[in-house]
Amino acid sequence: MAQFLLITTLLSIAGLIATGVVGFIASPGHVAQHIFCSLGTVILGLFSQSMTMFFFIGTGKEIKDAAKNDEAVVQRTKAFKTNVFPTAMYAMAVLMVTFIMGGGVASGKTPHWLHLGLFIASLAMYCRAYWVQLQAMVENAALMEKYLRE
Repeated sequence: MAQFLLITTLLSIAGLIATGVVGFIASPGHVAQHIFCSLGTVILGLFSQSMTMFFFIGTGKEIKDAAKNDEAVVQRTKAFKTNVFPTAMYAMAVLMVTFIMGGGVASGKTPHWLHLGLFIASLAMYCRAYWVQLQAMVENAALMEKYLRE
């Protein structure tokens, strides 16, 4: 499951890059391709981050129960959530704002530079989220191996 979630985050990053490329080369008659690409990327991006958060909630509870509430293990599982949840939430928030501001660009109410800046922020936030989640999932896998082996 952890590998699947990391792959969906990587696909979200690839989708952001593809959406950016399509947006830069889109002529006024081909903006629909950029919109459809961005819609798919937003759906995948929101899915990847929200499911990653649920993954850490579920595995954290399983590990804590199996470890008989060992305080050191409880602190490690809390540390995963403390690191992963803010990066995932910020990545999702910036992605949603970028998508919404794209609608403003299409209607002429939002400047292009704002949408471009938000796109760069979204890409950076998803790359950061991937890095944080990768590190947390490696540590989480070690705890799962130790306490949930059957």
